[in-house]
Order: sequence, then structure tokens, then C-alpha cells
Amino acid sequence: MRILPFSLLTIGAALAAAVAAQDATSTAAVPAIPAGKQATDMIPTGPAPKKQRHCVSSIYCPGPLLQAVQLAQLFNDSKTFVDKPTLKAESEVLSAFSKLGDGKGHNVTYQQMLDFVTSNFGAEGGDLITANLTDFKARPGFLSRIKDAALSSFLTQVNGYWPLLARTTASTGAKTACEGCVSSFLPFEKTRTFVVPGGRFRELYYWDTYFVINGLLASELSSVAKDLLMNFADLVDKYGFVPNGNRIYYLNRSQPPMLTQMVSTYIKATRDTSVLDRLLPLLVREMGYWDVNRTVTVTSPYSKREHRVTLYNVDTDGPRPESYLEDFTTVEMAAAQEPGLANLTERQRDRLYANLASGAESGMDYSAARWSRRPLVNTSNTVSALRYLNTNAIVPTDLNAILYKNEVTLSRFFRLRHDGTQAQAWAKRARARREAIHDLFWDSSRKWYYDFNTTAHARVRPWAASGFFPFWANILPPFVHKASHLDGQAKAREMEATFAGLRYLIDRYNGTIATTLLPTMQQWDSPNAWAPLTFIAVEALANVPRSLGGTRPSPAPKGSFALVPKGQFGLPESQLPIQLITGTNDSIPYAGVGKTEANDGSRELMPPHNVGNATTTQTTAKGEGWSDALLRELVNRYMASALCSWRATGGNLNLTQQQDPTGSFATVSSSTLEKEGLPTNATGLMFEKFSMLNINAAGSGGEYQVVTGFGWTNGVVLSFANEFGHLLTRPECPPIVV
Repeated sequence: MRILPFSLLTIGAALAAAVAAQDATSTAAVPAIPAGKQATDMIPTGPAPKKQRHCVSSIYCPGPLLQAVQLAQLFNDSKTFVDKPTLKAESEVLSAFSKLGDGKGHNVTYQQMLDFVTSNFGAEGGDLITANLTDFKARPGFLSRIKDAALSSFLTQVNGYWPLLARTTASTGAKTACEGCVSSFLPFEKTRTFVVPGGRFRELYYWDTYFVINGLLASELSSVAKDLLMNFADLVDKYGFVPNGNRIYYLNRSQPPMLTQMVSTYIKATRDTSVLDRLLPLLVREMGYWDVNRTVTVTSPYSKREHRVTLYNVDTDGPRPESYLEDFTTVEMAAAQEPGLANLTERQRDRLYANLASGAESGMDYSAARWSRRPLVNTSNTVSALRYLNTNAIVPTDLNAILYKNEVTLSRFFRLRHDGTQAQAWAKRARARREAIHDLFWDSSRKWYYDFNTTAHARVRPWAASGFFPFWANILPPFVHKASHLDGQAKAREMEATFAGLRYLIDRYNGTIATTLLPTMQQWDSPNAWAPLTFIAVEALANVPRSLGGTRPSPAPKGSFALVPKGQFGLPESQLPIQLITGTNDSIPYAGVGKTEANDGSRELMPPHNVGNATTTQTTAKGEGWSDALLRELVNRYMASALCSWRATGGNLNLTQQQDPTGSFATVSSSTLEKEGLPTNATGLMFEKFSMLNINAAGSGGEYQVVTGFGWTNGVVLSFANEFGHLLTRPECPPIVV
């Protein structure tokens, strides 16, 4: 058995401040004058923000009022203010602001700004109400197949979080305090249920909902899943695309375009094709948005062929309203705070604002490893690398794989509608995009899919989990179909080598997979591990054909790193993140990680922890295939991360002594919770992100404090339990070291 991970729970004051109820409702944040400032001091000012084309509210979009409030820093989180509905008519609020100082945010004291916000704005999230899930089942069918008492208890409680994350509105619009009052909420055409992620994320989010829907369907809440689809249909119908979330300030950007796959997932689970009556033309319309606004022509340096490919490229030249202070500091304070960085020109500032928003559109805000020209420029903070963002010059593997899968799916939908012309047209588009993905992203020597950098006109170097997306989209590497010199067995070994990096990461680390392997301090880089990417990786493994994934794991007598194609990680083994040993500052030696017996790749000398047990389900006559083994290991590792971090923050499994004879799942004491900076009555937290190094802990880094709730985390937990419950075994949680 491998030594348990170092388990110092890094929660502390930052998480304590972020922890509200698991149901994403909390008391309103109280505005306060920042520490070190006096009531009579003047609030900071800066260059007047430019009017935005896609965000025109005089309150919730860049302008004098928003800039004055956000630079005053009355709240710990910039998003708090823009989620507050007004208590008075919009005209009254604007009139009150015009009477402060010079009417444009200058010569205003902290006390004046505090009084203005307190008098004119209500509680953030106060424009929504809790929805009643009439179809909720406390024990959906899949739970009867979970035999382990600890897992069953945990999954039952996670299933119970859906009613706590469900929201609706009082009418088709937001709940407002008066006639003429306004909020940033984008209303739907009808009053329907939607599911929020949790914490600071109080609205419907785009790509989160794909993973939420997978969980809702596992929980037999297809009615809620259908409501979500129709809510998105309303947004596409009105705006021509799905915004990042349904707030005014998100109208300049989208997120990974997963709506077509949400519809496909829903139809597969329910066989309800009637949703296509409304949704099919809207799915086509959304694809047109990406084609017109985000698609470029790139000439491949490898084949000299031209390809139409898509990237994230938001049309903006101002701060994101929900991250106003952070963006303003990143851009306007760049020269003052960054040694060696000259004053930015107006064009450079505009471009950086656009890159910041484009990074947010990617859903991975931020990965410095993927989006920054200098990801490791200064890892003592989260700002420096962002000043070198190049997001809108990167052609992302994952985005183009998603669009390919959408094109294939639309072709299938049109066949269902007996429209052969449209079916063929979408199939043709899919073939062209698949060729682009093979040409631009696939590296035949490193055996992985990498983003393409249009600035460098080459593939990027570092490994990223985004390389799983083509496999999730049922794109297989070119060698599968075009390498005529390889026989079936050789192709199977090539495919196993492609996933050898994943095998090594599972062998070396104790959590699930990180987004990238660079420790940049950004939340979408090492050591953070996210539910969506684990889900995509698992589905990618499930899509490996039996002819290629059914062979037994290759022996690794020198350790599993020896199986990884040269250069796949973009880093030597010695420079990969270290894994600490329980209760010490010593790291597990990386040399020989994953060693197996010389002739049996399934018998590791130091087996990885929390990976389940080898099964005879879906195996060859000779035993479990390598792809099934990796899938089993990854599903169990994710479940261990979710359950152990939940238990470490007060989750109670309510096990009898017979069910837990060693007491290893005893409830964490109130004194331990207090030392961790948590309420003594905490009942377990489902985190937005995990750590690949410590399954007791949440992820860290980024622009905001740790978020709990959490929609996509819960969705993936329940989806895995439903689909792969037969592979799950009880995890072993590390001791909590405070």
C-alpha cells in the first residue's frame, strides 16, 4: 500500500470567510470601509472606463457608478455588488449617484459611498427564490446498486443537495423591491427551475450545467434537466448565444458551448426527442454565433493546409464587472507593480482586458500554463502571469473538440428529422474540423493533443488535461486509421502509450488529475483538480475501442514514467510537482513510481491508493484491459477526493460500529473543525475544486476564495455513481493533520 498523502488541511481564514450554507444561500455581505481607510478619506479613482458595446447598464456595466463602487472596495468580492438588486427605481439610484462628488465618481468619501450602497441596494441574490423540486427522490434507483454503507450514505446526502441549489424567479423577471427597480439578472421567458453552482455563483452558468444535467439525470430529475434546456433556449432565442451566465454583465461572452451535448445527454436518458422541436434551430443558431464571432483561418505549419478553427476572443476593452477591481489592478497598475514592465499603451490595455475576458469565456479562468506567455513569471501572486495573457491567440484543443462533437450531433439530430441535406452538411463540417484537430493539435511523437499558439505558429509545450477532449468527442488519433504499417496489436500499444501520462499521474499523486502540471498559483493549474476534467477523462477512456484498450497493462519494471512518450508532459520527471508524505515535509521519491513486476503490468510493487479493485467486468479473457483499469482508478480517485474532503469538513456518514469497525469514518470533532477555521457545527462541504496532492483538501489559488456547493462537483459524483457504481470501493481517507 502506498504511503498516505500529506494531509494538512489548508482551509484557514480564507475558506472560513467563504463558507456559507451548502445551499448557496447566505446572509447579505455587509459593506464596510476597507481596513486602514478613514470615513472621510476619498475613494480611489482611475481613468474613465470606456462604454461597452455588449453591456450597457448604467449600474451593472463599466461606467462611472460601477467603477466608483468597485474601486472603493466595500466588499471582499467584486461580484457581490453587481449581484445586488436596487431598492429604488433605477432613475432614483442614478440621480443619487450624480449628487456624490463631481457626479462621476471623483471627490467622493468612503462614508458617502458606503451610505449610497447601503441605501440603494438590497441583498445579493435577493432577486431569486428557492425552487420547489416536486419530483425530487431521496433515494433514486442507482443507490440500490451501491452496496458499501459509507458510499451509500455519502451519495444519499449529495443527492439531497439538489433542492438546496435549485432556484427560480417570482415571475418571468427577477424579484425586485419596487416598480422601476432593476437587477443584473437576465430573465427567462417563463418561470422555470434552474440550478446554481453555489456560493458566489448565484445564477445559471453555461458549461457547468452540462455536468449538472448528468447528475440530475442520475437523480431521476429529468424535469429539472428539461427546464434547464428551455432556459438556455430562451437565452439563445433572445441573444443569439448562451452567455457565460444569465447576468447582464455576461452578455459579451459565452463559455464552452455544451448546449448541444446537454440536449444529446437528455435525449439519451429520456428518449424525449420532442425538445428538438424548439431547440434544434436554436442549436444551429448558437453554432452560427461561434462561427461568425470566434472562428479564424489558420495555415498549418505542418501540412501547409488552411483550417477554419475556433478560439476564445471576447469583444471588450474594459474590466469584467464581476471582477472589476481585479481586472483594473491587473491592467491599470501593471507598470507600477510589475518590475521591468513598461507602461501599457491604450491598445495594449484594451487587448489585456479582452484577454482577461477571453480567459473567463474559456471556463478555465485562469490557466497561466495555457493562456499566459509567461506562466511562471512570479508565482508569489496570481496577478503577474495574467499581465502576459495571450488567450485570444491560442486555438484550444477542447473548444474545437466540443464543436466537432456538436457538429456530429447536429448531423444525427437532422437525420432524426429526416433532413438528409442538413445532416450531410453538418457531417461535412465535422470532417473538416476533425482534420484540423489532427493536423494542428495532434503531436505524433509526444502522443497527445496540444493547443495551437497562433503567435508562435506552433503547438504549445506543456501537457494539459484539455487533451482528453478529442477522445471524449470520439476522435481517435490518426495512427488508428492511417498507419497502415501498424497491425492491431501495435495500434493498441500506441493507444496505451497515449494514455501513459495519465497512468503515471495516478501512480504518483493521491488525488485526481490536475488541469496542467505547472504550479502557477492560478486555479486552473497544478495542483488543482476539477470535476469537469475528470469527467471528460473518464468518458475519454470509455470511448477507447475494446480492440485498442482491452490488452493487459504493459509492465513497467523501471516505473510508469518510462512508459510516457518523451516530451508528453513538457517537463522532466524531476520537475513535476512533489507529493508530500503524511505529517512531514518530505516528499515521496519519484524514481520508480508505478514499478510493476517485470512480466505483469497489473501487479505494481507500490500500488496506488484509492483506485478500487481490479474487476472482471468488461475485460478480456486474459484480465482487465489497460483502459478499463485506468477508468476504474480515476473514478475511484475522484470519489475519494469528494468524500474525504467532505468528511474532513464535518460530513457525517452516520455509520454503525458494524459498518465502520475501525472508526476510520468517525465524525470530525468540533475542536478540529474550529482549528481548521470552520464552524463547529459544519456538516461537510462539496468543493468547487480539489487538490491532486491531498484528498482531504479543497483546491486553492485564483481570483476568489474557495467556493462550496457545488453544482458540477455533485453532478459528477452522482453521474459516476450511476454509471460506474459497480467499480466503486470504499475510500481510505488520510488522517486530518491540523
